[in-house]
Amino acid sequence: MTDEPIHSAESIGGVREYWQKKATSHADDLGRVESGMRGQRMRFENFLQNHAVEGTSVLDLGCGVGDFYGHLQRRNVSCEYLGVDLADAMVARSRERFPQGEFVVGNILEWPEDQKFDYTVAFAIHNVRMDGGADLLRSVTSRQFALCEKAAHVSLLTSRFSGFAEHIQSWDVEEVLSMALSITPYVVLRHDYLPNDFSVTLYRRPVIDVRADLFLDL
Repeated sequence: MTDEPIHSAESIGGVREYWQKKATSHADDLGRVESGMRGQRMRFENFLQNHAVEGTSVLDLGCGVGDFYGHLQRRNVSCEYLGVDLADAMVARSRERFPQGEFVVGNILEWPEDQKFDYTVAFAIHNVRMDGGADLLRSVTSRQFALCEKAAHVSLLTSRFSGFAEHIQSWDVEEVLSMALSITPYVVLRHDYLPNDFSVTLYRRPVIDVRADLFLDL
């Protein structure tokens, strides 16, 4: 991975084109986002089990067909949610499924710097092999962190698992951890919730410092 984030109109356009085609060529929602239901929900639970989302603001980057919003509804988690996706067909489907939710077409790399959220999340949005994918991951993750007040969370496919299709992008865990630590020293990596998946969460401050239930004898 490079030291400086690099992205281009071509790389963003390729991502948009890929997911726009998925959104319009598949009849079922799981096919549109290229994921299984259990895998999706495990990613969501990995985040929700470790973060107090109730009453916060959440930006769902690459919201796809709105699955995370639907999961929040099932869990009765009340938060200020905004889903954003490059593909307008994905956003249209999210609005169709969840008319009460807020979903917009947008590019996080062009997001206004003064519009921040407690949490920015990206579930499996970097799982398709693209030219310049590593630089795009760094750019997007850096932007996620710039826009968060508490934490930026990213789930990815791990290269420690074999059997992915040729067009699927898996990631070296150590390289991703190094990238995250170059953005903030406060990082949590989890590789324990799915055999083919892992997550990195980038925090604004040490998580342990905000725990009120610890016996620190200060």
